[in-house]
Order: sequence, then C-alpha cells, then structure tokens
Amino acid sequence: MGPLAGTIVCDFYLIRKRKLDVRELYKDHGIYWYTYGVNWRAFSSFLLGFLPTLPGFAHSIEKKLNVGGAWKLYTFAWLFGFSVAVVSYYVICTYISPPTESLVEFAVLPPGKVDVSLGTTLEAEAASDHKVDDIAIGEKEIGRESRDSPV
Repeated sequence: MGPLAGTIVCDFYLIRKRKLDVRELYKDHGIYWYTYGVNWRAFSSFLLGFLPTLPGFAHSIEKKLNVGGAWKLYTFAWLFGFSVAVVSYYVICTYISPPTESLVEFAVLPPGKVDVSLGTTLEAEAASDHKVDDIAIGEKEIGRESRDSPV
C-alpha cells in the first residue's frame, strides 16, 4: 500500500499542485485518459517501490527461504515503498516524461462543492435560484453582476 499511496500523494500534491478538473475525471477519453487507460508513469513508480520488498515478503511467509538481508527491508516496506514511489514518480513526471496534456492551470470544481479554504464559496450562490456554472479556483472573478443577471 505504501507505493500506491506514494504515487497518489506525489501526483496530487507535487505534480498537479492540487489542481484537477473534476469534470474531466468523469469523461471517457478525457485529459486524464492515458495510453490504453493505463498511466505508465504511475505503474512504473509503483513497481519500483514494490518489487524490492518481494524477497522479504516471501521470507515472511516461508522462514526457510534464504533471501539474504532482504527481509530487513521488508520490515520497513510501507515507508520504503512510499518514499521510492514518491521520488521515482516525481523524477519521471518532472524530468523524463511530463504529463503536460493533463496539467491544468486552475482547479475546476462543480458548483456547491467548493471548499472555503480554496479561496471561494459557492454554497450561498448554489442555494439561490440562479444557475451557477463550474468555477475555476484561482481565476479572477469577472464581475458577479454579469454572471448573476438573467440572460
């Protein structure tokens, strides 16, 4: 679970900097669709964090197996896998093959689902009778009067 968590944390916080287009997450073949639906960057970092711990895992099941000192690495498998996955995913996405097609400039969230800590609130606007469009967090608001007026 460590390599999986490391890959997810690195992708969300370090690579995308908490900026996702939520609408695109649910689109078929949207910007978050990778080669045949598989993000090879994430899969590679997961394997790099997971594979070195396999001999220790095998030793934990069958004590008679001689794996050298690899069983010692397995005692820290979660932390090791997390760390290796974070570093490898960051290196892959920053220097080797950046996922430029899926990086967005602003976080786009659906109406009524905006957290106050992200810099805007839509709960009051969503409760009104006016239709509220999706908002990109971080964009300058273009004048509420023009957006709230009936078209």
